[in-house]
Amino acid sequence: MNKLKRNELLRRYFAVASLSILLLIAGLAFLKLQGTYSGPPAILDPDFTLWSGSGNASQLMVWNLETPRLATTDYLLDRANIQGRDGLRLSLLQNGTESRVVYLRLSEFLDGQRLGVLMHSTIGFWIFKQPCNCDSNPFDATAVLTALETNDGIHSLSFVFTDHLQGTEALLGHRVVFIPTVSNQWVYEIVDVGGEYANAQWASPGSLTFSLVFSVGGANIGWHTTYFSQIETTRSPTQVGLVSVDVALQTRFERLS
Repeated sequence: MNKLKRNELLRRYFAVASLSILLLIAGLAFLKLQGTYSGPPAILDPDFTLWSGSGNASQLMVWNLETPRLATTDYLLDRANIQGRDGLRLSLLQNGTESRVVYLRLSEFLDGQRLGVLMHSTIGFWIFKQPCNCDSNPFDATAVLTALETNDGIHSLSFVFTDHLQGTEALLGHRVVFIPTVSNQWVYEIVDVGGEYANAQWASPGSLTFSLVFSVGGANIGWHTTYFSQIETTRSPTQVGLVSVDVALQTRFERLS
């Protein structure tokens, strides 16, 4: 009887072990086909394809839109094709009211693992802009600025895509990187947010907003347009493990606290 009982226990044990091995093999096969999961992407909806509503009432679902002091008839946000590439079109009407700057800002809030990916990656994207009229003075009343910005509540970082102006300006917690970009054609640009934080000797943030910004000075009357397309995050191979370790340590700390 004891022998039969022992055989039954052994049979059940090896049945469970066999099932576990099969599940492990299936999981490994799935990862081989799908690629290793490395967590959520830094930028959600990088191709600007998620919309709600229709027609003039359509809105991006993931990106937060800021349009201070703008009537709905003074701006346009939609997908369009130009020179054979689909992209997000941002159009602004500068009517000269009070000679003030008008702008559109699209932003996402990042923290946790998404922020860790951003800080250890480069961000590439396509841009199609009009001449900026900003080389002699980026803050001129006729300037038309297309920029990518981050803000962590203490430090702000701006990548401004100019006609010819190049270099970096810094003042207290603000840092502006001017990047010469050819106008009236698609150009692929790459920026490194984490690298600029290191250059400025800023501490890594706990959270930040990642924004696409389009602004028009008060003296440049009329409609103006810029385009963004296909934001890509490329993580440095040497940093993949560091991001995972950072997240693991943060999770362990949260559990202890």
